[in-house]
Amino acid sequence: MNERIQKLIKPGIIIAALTFAICCLIKKPQEFGDYTSNVSYAVTVVTLIFYIYEKWAWQIIPWNRPPVLKKQYSGTIRYTFKGTAGEKPIGIQIKQTWLGIDIKTNTDINSSVTITAAIVSEFGQDILYYTYMTNPSAATQKSNPIQHGTCRMVLEGDNKTIRGKYWTSSNTTGDIEWKAVEKRK
Repeated sequence: MNERIQKLIKPGIIIAALTFAICCLIKKPQEFGDYTSNVSYAVTVVTLIFYIYEKWAWQIIPWNRPPVLKKQYSGTIRYTFKGTAGEKPIGIQIKQTWLGIDIKTNTDINSSVTITAAIVSEFGQDILYYTYMTNPSAATQKSNPIQHGTCRMVLEGDNKTIRGKYWTSSNTTGDIEWKAVEKRK
């Protein structure tokens, strides 16, 4: 089981028990149906609290929080493919919740979407691993077919700049650097 989910079990039980106890104090149970009604209230409260936490509150409440990634980055890919080296710009969009990360990238010849992603700790350093599938444009599909790849990105500080490496099923390898796109005020 995911370590972050395991950390939720105890607080979930405590919140459910407190909610159940408060419901029993407010509306004294007279029969079995009253108890099940109070259990239902407790489950509903815990579900709502954790839904709100998973979607939004985790970013501002520091308890059990993974690194918060920016919503948009622009970057550079330095790649090697069949002995040829090159460099190209890349746009990155990230949607992150407490339990999930979706990453979409765009270059001049293709886009990619996340298959799976996770932030893990390696010797005290946060690392973003994600696998993806490319979606090449029709004009480049023959020379650049659909491929799968994996990235290993090192997260440091406030994550305004993220650097890492990638490799693909077509034996392309390279380095990536992302820089956060600041919101205009």
